Amino acid sequence: MAKLIDFKCRYADYQGISKTEAEAMGLSLPDAYLHGETIAKLIGGNGVLPFDPVLEAENLGASVKLDDSSLGPRKGADVVTKIEQLAELPVLDPDHGRLAETLKAVRLINNAGDSATIEMHGPITIINGLTDIMKILVGWRKHGDIMDSFFENLIKGLTAYALAARDAGCQIIYYTDSSGSLNILGPKYAKQITENFTVPLLKRLDEQLDSGCVIHLCPKTSFLLAGFEKAQWKTLALDEKMPYQQACQAACGKVRFLGQRCRKDTNIQVDRIHYLELI
Repeated sequence: MAKLIDFKCRYADYQGISKTEAEAMGLSLPDAYLHGETIAKLIGGNGVLPFDPVLEAENLGASVKLDDSSLGPRKGADVVTKIEQLAELPVLDPDHGRLAETLKAVRLINNAGDSATIEMHGPITIINGLTDIMKILVGWRKHGDIMDSFFENLIKGLTAYALAARDAGCQIIYYTDSSGSLNILGPKYAKQITENFTVPLLKRLDEQLDSGCVIHLCPKTSFLLAGFEKAQWKTLALDEKMPYQQACQAACGKVRFLGQRCRKDTNIQVDRIHYLELI
């Protein structure tokens, strides 16, 4: 087996929008997080939405704390107390709630000539927004069927979300599940997530998105795919040296899955870009 690597994240701390910054734009928190027009003003043109990691969990019924703190929207009380409740959750609906307003903001920005996109979150991040992940891991062994059903519903919902984002003008769609990293889950559960969720999701996205759309994975996810031999690295040579984010744009239409570097590495110049092919 290839070597398992836990990518060391340097951007784990959330840096949100302060009350003062919002007021300078003529906006008030937390109301500005709730409407497409004000979300578009908050992001300021180009950028990646949402501002928080609980957007998908909120869409599934999570309790989310909304106030004027610079921490942004965040988890409130647990709404899931046992693994069986995962089977009762609805399918993610991109036409509902703050998720729909986020997509509306992306469309408004892109229609105005700027470039905005979304970052989708994976199953462990979403579960963390609903409950304590340890409660779920304890019951996973006995209730594998429930987890498989939850994963399938989540794949359906995230695929619909990605398609809606593409329709809103996103060229690159980001995917992250940093809470589901190797050092947190351990090899056993990391392998199960990779095989039972990540690979099926990526295959579904590859089948349904047009070839001009790139999926950029958090390296914590892409390194697991390579480490468990579910994908292999390939290299795309570029015409010239350029910033990493520009290189990702240049890869649109040529590759499907990127993710050797963090999307927040804005100061790195590259003359080639590494991408993944599913095995």
